[in-house]
Amino acid sequence: MSTHASNFKVGLFVILGLGLGIGAIAWLGTSQYLKGAEQYVTFFNESVQGLQNDSTVRYRGVDVGRVKAIRVAPDARLIEVLMEIEFQGDLSKELVAQLSTAGITGITFIELDRKKSGEPDLSPKIDFVAEYPIIPSRPSELQRIVGTLDKVMQQFSNIDFELMGKRMDAALEGIQNLATDKRLQEILARVTDASLQVDELVARVNKALGEKAVKGVVQDTRRILSEAEKAVVAARSLVDQLSEDVRKMDLGNTGQRAGRLFEGLEQRSYQLAIEAQLTMQNLREASESLKDLLHNLERDPSSVIFSSPPPTSPRQEGSQP
Repeated sequence: MSTHASNFKVGLFVILGLGLGIGAIAWLGTSQYLKGAEQYVTFFNESVQGLQNDSTVRYRGVDVGRVKAIRVAPDARLIEVLMEIEFQGDLSKELVAQLSTAGITGITFIELDRKKSGEPDLSPKIDFVAEYPIIPSRPSELQRIVGTLDKVMQQFSNIDFELMGKRMDAALEGIQNLATDKRLQEILARVTDASLQVDELVARVNKALGEKAVKGVVQDTRRILSEAEKAVVAARSLVDQLSEDVRKMDLGNTGQRAGRLFEGLEQRSYQLAIEAQLTMQNLREASESLKDLLHNLERDPSSVIFSSPPPTSPRQEGSQP
């Protein structure tokens, strides 16, 4: 009986000794690993799928801690991640946390980095008291890309393409109406006819007297023809400019440009009408002068060469240097 009791005591002593030894080794290992480690918490307003307990916490690629717990935050909106980090400094003010994925393996971990100067605070708002110091977080790269795409699609959906199309149709119709306006066509036709008549008269005068005798008349005629050509060029330039404005029209500002286009159209049409009217008046005056000259030639050809020059008109005096 005493032998059995002695063996029991020896076995119990050995078991207790082994247990104490294993516990001491485990305590020493754990204390060495967690030496200087502190607990921090961060909150994410996105999915943390792939992140697990004991996942790595890295500072610019270097392991500095582990994820201790992952749970839903007290507000039932955010995800709370508890971490044990061995790092010097006030992490809650100096660092920012972000979810990252390691290469092609797809392993999710928490990446810590320094806050950049002037960087906006993208961390979710916390309206409750946290148990541990909080490290601010920012959206992951994937979340930021998705958010940017959502904003672009939202802005794109706000564009009223139907109204834009109607405004473009109205602008094109106005340009087409201007290009086919009978009044503009009549003005151009009258200018062309007047130019032909002047050319005819000049040819007749040159044939009768020669170029030297009618040098002054020819110069006036050339000046009138130059004004007529300018009017024609201005009309053509107006149509070309309108076509160019439509082609360069920005869809985002079609309404505003259409308004400016119609204003410019009205001003140019008014200027063109004034210039055409002045040109027609000058052409009529030149035609009358040439008719008088031809009439005098028929009556007395020598009077054109030997007579004194006609009095200078006030308009010609103003144009002389």
